Amino acid sequence: MKKFFTSNKDKVAKVCRPLLMALVFVSLSIGLSSCYVDASWNPEPPSYNTFYDSRLNGYWELVSINNRNVYGDAVNYLYFNGDGRGRYYYFNNGIRYWEYTSYWCQQSASGQSNYQVNLQYESSGSPTTMNYWFSNGRRYLTLQWYNSYGWQTYVYGYYSSYNAPW
Repeated sequence: MKKFFTSNKDKVAKVCRPLLMALVFVSLSIGLSSCYVDASWNPEPPSYNTFYDSRLNGYWELVSINNRNVYGDAVNYLYFNGDGRGRYYYFNNGIRYWEYTSYWCQQSASGQSNYQVNLQYESSGSPTTMNYWFSNGRRYLTLQWYNSYGWQTYVYGYYSSYNAPW
């Protein structure tokens, strides 16, 4: 014959175990939902005159903005996977974050470059079109575009082809 309750400890365990399990499941669902990626976010380039420039592939580290060097938490990283997708790595209040990006390239007849890249961040509604060019044997990537603040020039140094910054 099996005893159902042999002590007060068993009674407490019998009541608390389901509550503890429920708390664990709620905590896991909240934690996992913070990593949720919107599967419906799938921007596609226009079907005309676009391509993926393999010279962009890899991880790029921001080194300057408008001719001013960037340090510490102001540094961010761009990753291009070679097939129109990537990631943007950045700091916010000292905490590391990343988000998905989408990109496509096209010929350009304006600016200092013959090429443009259209870069869209997961958190933004539309892509930003930027002129781009390489320097110093493809070790540096310059992105330049015009917005309400004037010309913006970001220079990225090649970081790695395989390793994410974090």
